[in-house]
Amino acid sequence: MDNVLGKMLEGRYLIEELIGVGGMANVYRGFDTAENRPVAIKMLRDEYAGNDESLRRFRNESKAIYSLNHPNIVKIYDVLLDRQNPVIIMEYVQGITLKEYIEKKKVVAPKVAAALAMQLMLALQHAHDNGIVHRDIKPQNIMVKNDGTIKVMDFGIARFTMSQSRTMTDKAIGSVHYISPEQARGDAVVDQRADIYSAGVILFEMITGRLPFEGDSPIGVALKQIEDRPIRPRELNPEIPEGLEDITVKAMCKDPDRRYQTAGEMLRDLEKFLSDPNVLFGYAELETALERRTDVQRFMDDNTPGQAPARKEGGKRPAGSRRSGGRTDPETPSRRGRRRRKITYLTVLFGITCAFVVGTLIFMGVMVAINRPFEKVPEMDCPNLVGQSYEEVRDSDLYTLEVESQEFNNQYPAGVIFEQTPTSGKRVKEGITIQVKVSTGSQTITLPDFKDQEAALVYAKLTELGLKYETVQETSPTIAEGNVTQTSPGMNETVVSGDTITVFVSTGTGKEKVVVPDVMTYDLRDAEEMLEDAGLKASVTYEASTLDYDTVINQNPKHPARLDIGSTVYLTVASDEVIPTADYKMRVFFTTAMQESGDTYRVVVQLDGVEVYSENIDPAEQRSIMIPLTGEGSSIADVYIDGSLYQSFEVNFEEGTSSLLADNKDNF
Repeated sequence: MDNVLGKMLEGRYLIEELIGVGGMANVYRGFDTAENRPVAIKMLRDEYAGNDESLRRFRNESKAIYSLNHPNIVKIYDVLLDRQNPVIIMEYVQGITLKEYIEKKKVVAPKVAAALAMQLMLALQHAHDNGIVHRDIKPQNIMVKNDGTIKVMDFGIARFTMSQSRTMTDKAIGSVHYISPEQARGDAVVDQRADIYSAGVILFEMITGRLPFEGDSPIGVALKQIEDRPIRPRELNPEIPEGLEDITVKAMCKDPDRRYQTAGEMLRDLEKFLSDPNVLFGYAELETALERRTDVQRFMDDNTPGQAPARKEGGKRPAGSRRSGGRTDPETPSRRGRRRRKITYLTVLFGITCAFVVGTLIFMGVMVAINRPFEKVPEMDCPNLVGQSYEEVRDSDLYTLEVESQEFNNQYPAGVIFEQTPTSGKRVKEGITIQVKVSTGSQTITLPDFKDQEAALVYAKLTELGLKYETVQETSPTIAEGNVTQTSPGMNETVVSGDTITVFVSTGTGKEKVVVPDVMTYDLRDAEEMLEDAGLKASVTYEASTLDYDTVINQNPKHPARLDIGSTVYLTVASDEVIPTADYKMRVFFTTAMQESGDTYRVVVQLDGVEVYSENIDPAEQRSIMIPLTGEGSSIADVYIDGSLYQSFEVNFEEGTSSLLADNKDNF
């Protein structure tokens, strides 16, 4: 692929900057000149452009995303397939990947993790409803925007549900740390429940700060996905609420039939958790019980009476036994042991059967006493008590009321019944006990101060308070991008549970951003002109240096940082006050690779074999250095970097010149 930066596609898409390199394609930030908006340009690389499978995946991604329209799925604007390197033009999403977010946070707060997982479920629900299974859900494929919303991307190995499943080779493209057991096995049928398993792994990673399975190789991790049970999240982090652990465990069930069957099911449980962090679902406890039952079953299978234990290779037969066709003494110890074991198993089974029968008889007796099936009791239609005052209907000869709970309810005044069991209209016997829930009225909430807090966390807090929210973006000269500037209603104002709060999220200053030019080693006057042309200002401080007077020896921030137009760039410039006297000043330039490495190098200069200069230099700070040399006639100056010869010069002190004798820069 030739250098495409600066090129225009289809006469409208300008390619500006490389922002990502994927498995098969490069992603560039671009600009749609027709729609006047930034875009992401995904371009298939040369080595894959002629590969039929790669082209299939690329076309499949464009087909998958193009059929979807959801706020939590990256939008696709255009597809350019009839070219040497096919291109997908997509929505440009500013933010970081969820993987980067997790690494930054170490452990994500439970409510924030649940809020992010809810958005993922909304995206998956939309994709699944349209017949598309993503098949490669992982945090690297999820972008977290500055306002706390997420965008699912990279549908490269997605499949429509009516299509054939992927092969084992194709499956390996996805990350084994997040694939479902059925994908790891290469099962013929892989449906939407595979995406739910992957979402469960992501939720596990967010709330514990680690992956459930690690290994020395992808195959090792894949085997663990198939065979091993993940440790319970609360064993790694006891602060995790039990309800959130329940959701994680159910999503990660090895058996797809015990998993959430749809994204909507998992979404509903996440919503319940956010509205009540103390909610319990019992999934983890149930899964533990099922695992124990499986272990017991395996033990029983391995110890079934009459089943001959496998003889270890090289082992001897028991004393007194003969080969097939021979006789065995009926009274040998081994024979008596087997008979005793058989009698023991029969005794245990008989005892269990008797206990079950007795328990069943007791249960039936109790039920007969309670329900009186042989006594004729008049029936009636269950009355409708919803919407009536509890005090007015509590006393009745036809039924008994039992208050199940008293809860806030925005639709019913305090003291009014808002739910009953059984429901009205059903045929019931007179004297029945009706359980009711009684309203305590609308819950009033005094809003706290959310200013300058991370938007995603504010969303979770509002959900916890039983409030809804909508987002409005606005510029702010003081609040960092992605943080909340204000809410409406605002701090200390009173609202009612269920109300919608408008959350204003900062998009930054709103000023045009410009790229900081590289002015390192430039003369101060030239550097100031370059900054001025870019719409920036310079602040100058002087520092003693071996470089020429007024040479820029450092700048902050460096190229290619982006600043608001009118911002200040701080320059450090060589002073003329402490420049060492020398017969000749030799300049040494560092390679681009050294400047971009971020490392510090030890630079040593020898003049005719005698060390005359030694310094630790960061090439990112100084792209070149000036070395003062003193001598007569001609001398050989050798420059060593980290102990290896970098360059050799012949220095003529009488003429004030130098010539390059050896150059090993390509090795650095």
